[in-house]
Amino acid sequence: NYTDMCGPPANTPRAFVDPGYLHDVLLTDLVSGTKYYYRFGSPSALSYIATFRAPPRPGDKASFSFLTYGDMGLTPPPGSQKVAGMLTKEVEEGAAFVLHQGDLSYAVGYSYVWDQWMTLIEPYASRVPYMVGIGNHEQDHLVGGKKDPSRDQGEGFHPPWGNYGHDSGGECGVPVFHRFHMPDHTGHQPWWYSFDYGSLHAIMLSTEHDFTPGSRQYDWLERDLRAVDKTVTPWIVVAGHRPMYCSEDYPADYEVTLHMQQALEDLLHEYRVDLALWGHYHSYERTCPVYKNTCDPLKGIVHVTVGSAGMFIAYAEKYDVPWSAHFELSYGYGRVTVSNESSLLWEYVRSLDGSVGDRVWLHHH
Repeated sequence: NYTDMCGPPANTPRAFVDPGYLHDVLLTDLVSGTKYYYRFGSPSALSYIATFRAPPRPGDKASFSFLTYGDMGLTPPPGSQKVAGMLTKEVEEGAAFVLHQGDLSYAVGYSYVWDQWMTLIEPYASRVPYMVGIGNHEQDHLVGGKKDPSRDQGEGFHPPWGNYGHDSGGECGVPVFHRFHMPDHTGHQPWWYSFDYGSLHAIMLSTEHDFTPGSRQYDWLERDLRAVDKTVTPWIVVAGHRPMYCSEDYPADYEVTLHMQQALEDLLHEYRVDLALWGHYHSYERTCPVYKNTCDPLKGIVHVTVGSAGMFIAYAEKYDVPWSAHFELSYGYGRVTVSNESSLLWEYVRSLDGSVGDRVWLHHH
């Protein structure tokens, strides 16, 4: 109900449309690689028959691909409507899952937008795991913090160096918490969690909660990384909404990137993270393997900002930095192909014409 939300407009009757029942079903004892058929609804109103394939066991070395992006919303072609159609085709051709790192529907307090956006993604989200993270437009609030389901203290994360405001329109994570159920062995889903898929260990962070050393999220991240067995899952991918590296000239956001580097970079480096995926900036950028603002093929991590899945492209000047390997202003999404335990392919696919605008191989030696 609208009374569950933290602030306006989300907690006002004029902005709320009852979504009806939200069903959450846990399926157990699935057989890896098996194709399952399912329907949902009631005896008098059953859905179409949908399908999904059970994921491989951790350690399975078979090749697979997944799709990733942030900042989608509801926009005309070549924005999210075009991107969603391309993602549906990718899933039909075998993409294993989707990783959406924040800024999902851009409802910002107007609940009917959630229904519209979930209708947009249904053709492919009904067939593969749709793994979400929290962005500023889902979480950030300045009032009503007692209703924040993440149990964050006070009115959430508002460090003096941050530009964390009221960007969720009073939602404070409530719609995401009820609409998406992520792996919950952490007790902190859907804000931060991890999962294994074959030879990949994927970690979703919340950049809208305290990630600095000593915070509950940082402590969890350190434990999670320490527990990874690279003989089972040799690839580690970390995702979150706000980027750790991005060269666009937005001073307040850039300040956040610097503090993310200070807080997290050494930890990610220590545990040999391979790839970091971000959004927030409505553009596409890939770094060289970077460590401490320097290209370093031995110590560096490749960071990718792919906040271009639909919300209007943002134009800004760029800082002169040595680590920006590819930058472009276009709509699109990322495709990751885990080829084997020693090679991974990153590709950026443009929605305008389906061309691959950027490509790089990562290798373990």
